[in-house]
Amino acid sequence: MYNPQKAWLRAAVYFLVCFLIAGFSGTLTLIRQLNWVTAANLQDSSWVAWTLLCLGIILVGYGFIWPKGTVTHGRPLVWTAVLLFGLLWGISEGLLFASIWLIVFRIFGQTVWTVLLTFLILSAFLGLWHQFYWDVKVAPEHNVAEWNGRKVLFVHTPNLIATLTYLTLYQSIGIFVLLQTIALLLSTWFIHFPPFWQTDSGGS
Repeated sequence: MYNPQKAWLRAAVYFLVCFLIAGFSGTLTLIRQLNWVTAANLQDSSWVAWTLLCLGIILVGYGFIWPKGTVTHGRPLVWTAVLLFGLLWGISEGLLFASIWLIVFRIFGQTVWTVLLTFLILSAFLGLWHQFYWDVKVAPEHNVAEWNGRKVLFVHTPNLIATLTYLTLYQSIGIFVLLQTIALLLSTWFIHFPPFWQTDSGGS
């Protein structure tokens, strides 16, 4: 039976590992040192267009398409828990994605190979991670089986391709993490992720 307290504990371990990887890879240092938005960025119409494009893809994907294949099984929406978990999940996983990108970028630089290789690594990781651990041990039951393929094709894949391309073109690493945080905040909201103080399955 699903246990929210164990789910939060397992998630906390994952979040910590993500932060450690971000620290060792230098991602946290870059986020602290680099300006997230500069005057040059705002004057660059292509940067503005790419930023808005990525944001739009995430809002449409995770705000409209993803919920169609998601059910809550009667779980109440506890917004304080949802916001806390969503922020922790989004920032942590955004940092993990950025760290993997940074390692690849240091090898291949500002090329299509950085985008493709990072996309393949993250896609393989996410597929296995969610199938064998996250959606089994952490997330409450929420998937509509026939929508799984559509979520991958129309939500997760466009998100990764667009934001990794954006990151490779402009190295806007803070904005990239922010975009992934928005995506996972929306996911957490539509799952109705249960609070850690809940002792039962909460209808999951």
